Amino acid sequence: MHRLLVGTLVLPNEPWRDLVTRWRRLEDGGVDSIWSCDHFTNPHRPGQSWFEAATSLAGLAATTNRVRVGLLVGAIVSRSPVLFAKEAQTVDHLSGGRLELGLGAGGAPTDQPMWGEDDWSAKERAERFAEYVEVVDRLCREDDVTYDGSWYRTSGAATSPGFVQRPRPPFILAAHSLGTLKVAARFADTWNTYGPTLAAARANSERLDDACVRIERDPNEIRRAVLLGLTEATSWTSAGHFEDVVHEWFDAGFTEFVFYDPPYGRAGVPVAPPDAIDDLLSASLGRLRRELR
Repeated sequence: MHRLLVGTLVLPNEPWRDLVTRWRRLEDGGVDSIWSCDHFTNPHRPGQSWFEAATSLAGLAATTNRVRVGLLVGAIVSRSPVLFAKEAQTVDHLSGGRLELGLGAGGAPTDQPMWGEDDWSAKERAERFAEYVEVVDRLCREDDVTYDGSWYRTSGAATSPGFVQRPRPPFILAAHSLGTLKVAARFADTWNTYGPTLAAARANSERLDDACVRIERDPNEIRRAVLLGLTEATSWTSAGHFEDVVHEWFDAGFTEFVFYDPPYGRAGVPVAPPDAIDDLLSASLGRLRRELR
């Protein structure tokens, strides 16, 4: 069983000084990881002030000392896999080897039009994801990469100076379709879901197990992670409620939990008040770590 991890997702939608203050407060409060996200704009509130993902992640890495950092998750529509890997390499060095490399096949409906990309079919998206993750994996491990796929290619990509973490940073892959779960089975160190319900997450976790068995990989090697707060089934309205949700999902095999700071959800989803984070940091984190060993 993997040990309990609790992290937080901070949207890049505040003035820079406020973001830095928030990151440092959360690190001092004891979270294990701090994440940003990879959209062109806030997909639920388009037009809101919003910083670019890779450069803001570099800022997060530079202004923290202990926490793991990453994107939850990197969007394959946003940049080529070669550029993504090079950006990840820079952040891994900048952070002293604290990078978690997050990738997902999905994307907000605002992303592709704003990037000037046509929408992809589900089949194309899954195929692109498989190639993208494979290219990034190779770029993390090898000194010189040539790849000629259906969707992505590179010739003689020089990867010096390599990564601080060996053989590569941990991959956290978001996947919900059968095709993308097969990719997670092959490459993921952590599988991430947002739910949308515990029953749906359990079903996908079992599908991931099956995909691992088919390639003769131990499913227990892959940590199960959930982003809390985006849907009603993962929402919480107080620190005590947060603990209840964590216990429920932990019993189902999920050992990494990421919450929004400040609390955030889609329209109609109950949201905790911002001061609930203070109770969570001061009491709930310690209690959960004692109880869920």
